[in-house]
Parts: sequence; structure tokens; C-alpha cells
Amino acid sequence: MSSLELVVFTLGEDEYGIEIAYAQEIIRIPERIKRMPDMPPFMEGVIDLRGKVIPILDLKKRFSFKQTERGLDSRLLVLDLKGILLGIIVDDVSEVIKLEEQAFEKLSTEIFSLACNSVEAIARIDNRIVLILNSTKLKEELVTKWHNEE
Repeated sequence: MSSLELVVFTLGEDEYGIEIAYAQEIIRIPERIKRMPDMPPFMEGVIDLRGKVIPILDLKKRFSFKQTERGLDSRLLVLDLKGILLGIIVDDVSEVIKLEEQAFEKLSTEIFSLACNSVEAIARIDNRIVLILNSTKLKEELVTKWHNEE
């Protein structure tokens, strides 16, 4: 990674980013998300978005964060994770930023292997810390959880 362009979003008071190449669009959370049987608790269900059925994941539930009411700024960030379309519910999408290599630090292999939350790096922007999600690991976790949850 020499430079990285991120979509930055919030979950509670924390900021996260994901590579902009995976972001398809940002929309308001639909009023109706169709619940599906036998899904993991963090999977809200599915929506039909212009003829495509997209699974919806509540990232706060996935990361075991305290649940709060969804507000006016809550959004659905639609991602294309190398062939799998996925909507993630976030509290707000704040910006798109381009970072140079010196602004972020990859997590060490030991920490990365312990982190089951898909964080691959930490970016320092002025006095802010943005946790950068690893889209490949997020996809793997989803596929594994989806098929292994009871």
C-alpha cells in the first residue's frame, strides 16, 4: 500500500474506513428489510435494490458494540466484495479521504490474527484514528459465519 482512498464512516464514536473501490453506493436505510430464517444475529435480512437481492449486515452487532437507535444520519453502505454484494448499516458516512503510506500502519501479524473484527490497519489523521477494515477478511467472515451459524 503506498496510498489508499477510503470511505470513512462511524459506528458510535469510532471511525472506520474501507477502500473506496469496494463502495458501490451510500443510501438511506430502507424502511423494510426482509428477515430471513436461520441467519446469524448480525444479519438484518435482505433488500431488493434495483433487481438485486442484497444481504444486510448490522456492523455494530457484528462487532458486539452497544446498540443504539438509528438516527437520521444512519446509512446503508453497499459494498461489492469481489463478487458478493453486501449492505452494511453504519451510523454515518462522513467523508472520502486519500491517505499516503505514512498516515497508516498495518497491524502486526500477531494482532491481525487475533483480531476477528476485520481490522487490518490504523490510520492517523491529525488527532483522529480511523480503523481500516480488510474487505477480504470481512467477506471470509461473512461466508464462514453465514454457513456455520446455528
